[in-house]
Amino acid sequence: MEKLTVPKGDFGYSLFFTVQDSTGTAYNITPYTVTLKAWKQGVPGTLVLEEACTPLVAASGTCYYDVQEHDFDIGGRYSAELELTIGATNVESTETFTITVVESG
Repeated sequence: MEKLTVPKGDFGYSLFFTVQDSTGTAYNITPYTVTLKAWKQGVPGTLVLEEACTPLVAASGTCYYDVQEHDFDIGGRYSAELELTIGATNVESTETFTITVVESG
């Protein structure tokens, strides 16, 4: 995953993701529920964001999350991952990536 930079306090736009396997090949997310999870760096036990993503082209591993009001109200660096779930018995997570929330001009 790439590092993302988002403006503090902004909302109403989408963050786009392509889920890939360890070789960089797009991962078919058709059978999965995809959840964006984020936490303040160094504090992994306290999620600041845990929201569902919407598939775009599931067979190509693409999805997006529509940023809501108050999602990124506090500046700083956050760690994040996409969690892929099938039912209650299969949970897989992507590599951790960074979201940096910066002051908006």
